[in-house]
Amino acid sequence: MTRSKRPKLGEVLRGGEPVVAAPVTTTPPEPPQQGRGEVDTPAPVEKPVEKMVQLNVTVPPELRRAVRIKALQEGVEVSAVVRELLQAWLNQKS
Repeated sequence: MTRSKRPKLGEVLRGGEPVVAAPVTTTPPEPPQQGRGEVDTPAPVEKPVEKMVQLNVTVPPELRRAVRIKALQEGVEVSAVVRELLQAWLNQKS
């Protein structure tokens, strides 16, 4: 007995079309041009990645689905939304 694969939520929102990754093409970077009067600026320093831990929350299935749909529509991750909401809650003055 084989089970059919459930479609991903993103596919459902796009009308059932599977996501196909576009081929990645990169062009080599051009060498820096240092001429008279130009200053070689250092590359920007990236912020160190903060260590994350998992937090499990129990919610009704309808809420989970609604949150996932809205996050997909807005192009954000559910985790980012939850982090922002939790931080705002902690920052509230009692």
